[in-house]
This record gives sequence, C-alpha cells and structure tokens, in this order.
Amino acid sequence: MHQDQRHVIIGTAGHVDHGKTALVGTLTGMETDRLKEERDRGMSIELGFAYFDLPDNSRAGIVDVPGHEKFIRSMLSGAYGMDIVLFVVDAKEGVQEQTLEHLAILDLLGISNGILVMTKSDLATADELAEAAEMTQEMLVGTSLEGIPTVSVSAITGAGIETLKQTIVEQVTLATKSEENDGIPRLYVDRVFTVQGFGVVVTGTLIGGSINREQRMVLLPQGDVVRVRGIQVHNEPASVAYAGQRTALNLSGMSAQDIQRGDVLCPIDYSQVTDNIDVSLQVLSSFPRIIEHWSRFRAYLGTREIFCRLILLVDEAILPGDKVQVQLRLEQPILTFRGDRIIIRDFSAQHTVGGGEVINPFAPKHKRFTPETIATLAQWEEADDAQIVNIVLANSETVCVPESFLYYYLPHSQTDVKTLLDRLKTEGKIVRWDESGRETLISDAERVSTVKAKIVDALTTFHEAQPLLAGQNSSQLRHKLSLDEQSFEKLANQLIKERQLVKDGNLLRLVSHEIQFSQEEETAKEKLEQLFLEAGMNTPTLNELSTQLPEYTPKVLASTFYALLNLGRFVKIAENFFIHKTRFEEISDALTTYLRENGTITVAEFRETAETSRKYAVPFLEYCDTQNLTVRDGNIRRLHPRHLET
Repeated sequence: MHQDQRHVIIGTAGHVDHGKTALVGTLTGMETDRLKEERDRGMSIELGFAYFDLPDNSRAGIVDVPGHEKFIRSMLSGAYGMDIVLFVVDAKEGVQEQTLEHLAILDLLGISNGILVMTKSDLATADELAEAAEMTQEMLVGTSLEGIPTVSVSAITGAGIETLKQTIVEQVTLATKSEENDGIPRLYVDRVFTVQGFGVVVTGTLIGGSINREQRMVLLPQGDVVRVRGIQVHNEPASVAYAGQRTALNLSGMSAQDIQRGDVLCPIDYSQVTDNIDVSLQVLSSFPRIIEHWSRFRAYLGTREIFCRLILLVDEAILPGDKVQVQLRLEQPILTFRGDRIIIRDFSAQHTVGGGEVINPFAPKHKRFTPETIATLAQWEEADDAQIVNIVLANSETVCVPESFLYYYLPHSQTDVKTLLDRLKTEGKIVRWDESGRETLISDAERVSTVKAKIVDALTTFHEAQPLLAGQNSSQLRHKLSLDEQSFEKLANQLIKERQLVKDGNLLRLVSHEIQFSQEEETAKEKLEQLFLEAGMNTPTLNELSTQLPEYTPKVLASTFYALLNLGRFVKIAENFFIHKTRFEEISDALTTYLRENGTITVAEFRETAETSRKYAVPFLEYCDTQNLTVRDGNIRRLHPRHLET
C-alpha cells in the first residue's frame, strides 16, 4: 500500500446483539470472532479485525468493537484511531442503554465522521425503520455525530450493503488528519501473542507517522528498546506501516509475557512519560454522582486503562454535565501528547464519568482555587500553537529546551511544526541553538534577553563589590542565577560572541571591566612587585608578606596580591610559591640556554645555576615539565622537543 493512499480505520459501535459482527462479515466476507468462546456465545469479547475493498479501489480496515457493557474497555481500544464509525442500531429494537453509552464515548473522543447503520432492516416494516432512524438521529443532535448519513442494511439479504460501501467512500474524504504522514508514530497495543518461528507479535492501529522494518523503538511504560523485525498490514507483509493502518509488528528484544494491552510503541526520541496531566474534562450529564476532590477513577488513553486520582483545581465539586479543567494524578506513567482524548470511568467501571482532552501532558502541581491557577489553566486550554510554544518555553525549568520536547505539545505533522518554528524564529520570537552532533535546542527570545541581562547585571554587581578580582567563577555565577549548565553555557557564549563578556579560564568578566586599585592598593602593588622582583626565585609566602610589609593590613595585601596574579604579573609555580613574571621569564630563558648547550640538567645543577635551594628548585622544574618546557628522565631533565632548535 502506497504512502500517498489514504488509510482508513472504520469502527463499529452499538448495543450487543444489534448485528455489528454480522454486518462486518457481510461487508468483508471475513469472520472477526476469533475465539471459540466468542463463536459459541455469539458475541465479540476481544477486538475483531477485518478489511475490505471500497468501490474506489482503496482498502479499509474495520474493527468490530464488542457491544456488551462489561467490554467497554475493548470498545475504547477499538475507538482509538478510528476515522469513521458505523453507529449500529437494530431497526426493530431501536436505541438501547448501551447504544447511549457508546454514543457518549464517541462524542467524548471527538469522532465526528460516521454513518448511522440501521441493521436487520428485513425484520422491520418501512414505518418501523423510518421511525427508528428518525428517533436515533434526534438522539445524535448535540453530539459529534449529529447529522451523519443513515443507511439501512440487512446482513441476511444483502440489502443496502453496496449503498453503505459507497457512503463509506464519501465519508472517507472527510476523514483527514494533518499528522497522518509525518507525525510522531505511536502504536497502542491491543493484542499480543507469539507466532511459532517468528516470536512476539503485537497489533494496533498506527497513530501518526510511519514505522519501518528494522526500526528500533521503545515500549512504554517499561522503557525497553525493541527492534521491529517484521511488519504486516492487512495480513500482508510490508516494509513500512503508515498512520491509519491496522498493523501487526513482529518484535525482537521482548517476550510476550512482558507486553500487555495498553503498552505503546514509540520512537526513542519521543518516549518521555508523565504521571501528572492537566485535562479539560466534560462530565456526562448522565453520570449519577457529584465528583469530589481526590476521587479515584479509571482513565483510558489509547488502549491503556490506568487508575488515577482527580484533583479539583477550579471548583470544590463537579456536577454532572459540567465542563472543567482538572488534574489527573496517574498511578502509573503514560505517554501522552497535548490534544490526546481521554475517557474517565468510575472506579467500579459501571459508569462513564466523562472525557476530554489533555491540555498539558507535563503539568506541574498547582495550588488549588487560586486566580493564578485558574488563569493558567484557561491559558493552556485556549492557546493556539504559537502561543503554546511561548508558554512551554517561558515556563520550562531550563531556558533551552530540546526541540523534540515541543512535539508533545504540538501533535501535528513534523513538517507543520518545523514550519511553525521557522516562522517564530523569523519573527524573532524564539532562538534556535543549532550545534553539530547535538540536538537542536529552542528558547523563548524574550526570556533569553531577560536572562542575558541578568548575567550582565550580576557581573556588574560582582565587579563593583570585588574591583581587584579579574572576574567571577562561572559555575558560582551560574548557581547564583539558578541556571542549568547547558542553558548557561549557551547564553554566556552568545554574550562572548556579542563582545559583552570575556572568558578567561573559568572566570567570566565584562569586556569593560578593568581591575581598579585604590590609592592604598596602588602603593601596595608597587611594593609587592618590587619585593618579588628583588627576591628572584626565593620569594616569600603569602603569610610572610605581613611581616615584610607591616604597614598594610593582611586584607589589603591579599586582595592586591591576587589582583597582580589575575593580571598576570605573578606566576603561580606551586601551592604558596609564586614568582614575578619578569623573573620567571629570565630564569626559564636561562634554563633553556643551559639545556641547549649541555643537553641535560640535574636538580643540583639547576639549583646552582639559579642560585636557589632545593625547596624552590624542585617545584620550579616540575612546573616547567607541566608547561612542556622540559621533560624529566629519571634524575635528569632535557629540553622538550618543541623547544629544540632545528
């Protein structure tokens, strides 16, 4: 099947015994009741699947969803990924209680493409058929399926089947998804089994994008990496599965007992799970109870059933029929994207509570009932894609956010997202940090400007408080500003490129900063330099300075001394051993000349040449080794090869 061809999944919904499975059999010529138990009982327990060719030569997959109330979970599994629903009603019996619940779920899932199929038309009179169809259409008013076409059929006589197929073709043209060809692929597992000679096989409807044979993917929530050894689409081998296709994947790297319905396969780059989500929830008016804070419910996402606690953020209680923003605290982590449809049922699984959309898949814990929380939730629900990018980037813990993270909030075609990000960059609303070999990072432009200004302000304050220091330790500055390492590095480097900052080792300073000496420090500076020039190699330690220059306080001597060190006037040879730069250059030049003339030198020979003691000679030579001036060979030293004359 070619990528450009539309891949459509048709689902069935309606009361048990209203003829859904017989309808699928007539449409497809295939038996969807796979289990002996199903055939014996004459009802579908697990999801059945079949396919058939439409009059326009395209092929449609059809999921036969169980109708019995206790199999609602399977019904939800089938509805996920459904493009068109055949809403089945028995022409003789009309709408039943389960029909209403199925309709409520389809409405909550936002499935709007459908056909009302009146089955068993051969058993009803024309008047009965017309009345049942009219009453059902009235029931659809106000739901996502309002105004769908009606087709009457008989699985026994075949009446209306060709009309139904033609109507499906017409509805297919309405069923379009922007993320179809290059969205983020997700396959929610609804069946898992082992095939002898092949190994583990999982089936599901592929949502978004495509999956290739030999592709490595992640199975969630386990987090295990698996390889797709083989792909089947509509029972035929394929090298690629595309969005909208009913797909079977042969996996290596997992055993069947480690996989269950509700697990999801996704790309490695898009496998971040969450256990705290904000949801815009529509409660059914038919739900018989008031919902209280911290109530425990069952949530359904894709084919996954998961227990959760419902956090009330806006109201003290929720009444049937209310639409509110709530937070779900999930008892197990899930993979979810903004805009995903979610269904809530009560803990006993007797009633459908309601459903809605995920508005923030990685929600923080909110303070309940505050104006800030209410405003934040409203902003999340109403924002368009460009505003969502701004909200995510402005509120993330880090200034620089991986581009892939934005896709959890923009569940569209990757091409559409890239186009949006390109536009926002052109408009100056975002900053894109591209670096070869590393993932592209995105930042909010306004936030970048604000944080860069904070870095400059912090350094300005530091220089004012410490005028004799060359700069501030970069990691201390980062911690002071509570920035993560990656974001700080990006922003600091940009300031360096803009010639606002200078980095010297691990110190950062403003370009405009020059070490400023007070009048007293200026005289102390002159005396310290003179003292170290006269001492040659036999210099005093920092503690000995107070004895030799008693007219200055230890604080003035220390700050002035370190300023000279930062200015490069002193060279640190070892701990508590410093030499004036002029003397260091003279001694190292003399050492170089000696080695060129004699080839080698011992510590004793150097001590004599430099007129110093072993206390100073040994650390000086060791420092020369670290600077690649000399090379030690046992008890002697030679000139480093790079200093040899050619």
